[in-house]
Amino acid sequence: MNIQQEISDNLKEILKNIGASVENVKIEIPEQITHGDMTSNIAMQISKQLSISPFNLAQEIVKNFPKSDKIEKIEVMQPGFINFFFSDKYLLEVLREINTDEKYFNIDILKDKKYVIEYTDPNPFKTFHIGHLYTNMVGESFAGLTEALGACVVRANYQGDVGLHVAKTMWGLEKILRDENSTFNNLSKRSLNDRVRYLGDAYMLGFKMYDDLKDEEVINDVKNINYYIFSLYIKSLPKREFFEEFDRRNIQEMYSEGRKWCLEYFEEIYKRTGTKFDRYYFESQMGEDALRIVRENMNGKDKNIFKESSGSIIYEGDPKKGLHTRVFVNSEGLPTYEAKEIALALKKYEDINFDKSIIITANEQTPYFNVVLDALSQLNPQVANSTVHIGHGLVKLPGAEKMSSRKGKIIEGEWLLNEAQKKVEEVMRKSGKWDENEIKDISDKVAISAVKYSFLKVSVGKDVIFDLDKATSFDGDSGPYLLYVYARCMSILRDYNGKLSNFDYYKPFELDVYTKELLRAISRYNYILLLSAVNYSPSILCSYLFDLGKTFSSFYQNVKVLGSDNEDFLLQVIISTANVIKNGLKVLGIDTVDRM
Repeated sequence: MNIQQEISDNLKEILKNIGASVENVKIEIPEQITHGDMTSNIAMQISKQLSISPFNLAQEIVKNFPKSDKIEKIEVMQPGFINFFFSDKYLLEVLREINTDEKYFNIDILKDKKYVIEYTDPNPFKTFHIGHLYTNMVGESFAGLTEALGACVVRANYQGDVGLHVAKTMWGLEKILRDENSTFNNLSKRSLNDRVRYLGDAYMLGFKMYDDLKDEEVINDVKNINYYIFSLYIKSLPKREFFEEFDRRNIQEMYSEGRKWCLEYFEEIYKRTGTKFDRYYFESQMGEDALRIVRENMNGKDKNIFKESSGSIIYEGDPKKGLHTRVFVNSEGLPTYEAKEIALALKKYEDINFDKSIIITANEQTPYFNVVLDALSQLNPQVANSTVHIGHGLVKLPGAEKMSSRKGKIIEGEWLLNEAQKKVEEVMRKSGKWDENEIKDISDKVAISAVKYSFLKVSVGKDVIFDLDKATSFDGDSGPYLLYVYARCMSILRDYNGKLSNFDYYKPFELDVYTKELLRAISRYNYILLLSAVNYSPSILCSYLFDLGKTFSSFYQNVKVLGSDNEDFLLQVIISTANVIKNGLKVLGIDTVDRM
């Protein structure tokens, strides 16, 4: 039993004995370490029930709290907080477990549960922008946090390879190639990055003509191309007279090759960010099922969930629930995002048989998902109740407007990673501590840590203001700073000449104030990890790791380790610090480096 649960159970038993009815006693970490290692405000919660002041009730609880060799002292603070301070013996036991028990960091409250976490979700033929990069990094942290709770996590990626954005790209691609008197074959000989950017330019041209200038001829051609590409996957769609023309224009080959290029490019980014997906889903795969599901559940059939309206098929949202009406099959007979999302949810359940499905997108898609999940609840309540959408904020650069892949204000994800790497290299060269080989070996890892940590330290749901200088700083609240703390731990261990095995953890040690504060910080890790995971809040873990880094820095500056009388013991403290930082960063999807 962990110490938080032990304290909670003891408090419940004491309250029961004095006539109070309490189902759950919450134990938290106080904001200030001077207020103890654990705290409870239960006395303030139930004092009215017992007609006694919170402070007096807290004192009565403390008087009846059983003696424990894990607790050094218990204090009562106004207006009724009960603060618990861990004993040296308990802190040394935590130290031993961290350094010797491989399962110490396993919190198995979700053991045997299967979670599918869907994230990133870029669209081929559109730029992989910083919004996709942010979703990718948030999703990877959610996956790590969920795995830390013992769940089996399936990482899924749903990519939009059909739709108007594809048709606009195909139209724009033909136009640019004609204007340049070039061919698709010439384009295919360029580098992957050039090809993908070329497609991005084609999309922007198609968008301009279709959405901004509203050219009727272009609009008609784009809609026909869209129908044609859908028909490559949805065999039930009737063929139309323009199909032969599009065959001659080589639309299918350009689409298929362009799709491959984009997916290959995405994989390079996933590899760089350390993401490996278990399942890939595509909008093109969902179309046939989406049409079938909607048509089978409309107009008095098995379930009268959808209805016809002006040539489309819609779902009428309930205004009382804050839901608006959305189109699920358009007037062209094509399934919309909403219908395909329904098909995707059912497909994921069929493939994975999940206990819970987490979908991560930007906040702006929340109203859309509310309607989709409401419709899904009528089709399959079990799948709907097991599906959760979590929205996140936007990433903004200081002074930059909200970026949008549709309006030309595109900030590429790869560009941000490259800029971070350049900045890291600049800082490393300026310090004079690294040679060029070291800079080459670790600069990208440090840059990835800078971007990930800068994104994740902000609460999911809030906008991120990304400051490149602060993110890549080796001082302060940053990813590189935490990598530096870990590398400093490893440097001390490398400088030690003896053997670190067969250490006697049960030998009593006199703890100085800096070592004890470091052990107290380390002892909080599993509680913080649990809190961060159950709330899908990587920012909680980020904040803890930064505080731990600062506590270690204070220890490092004030405690002599190598050559001291307690050298072996202090080295174990450093090992545990390194283990906690490495595990915490790994959960967030950040790789450590041994030398910095």
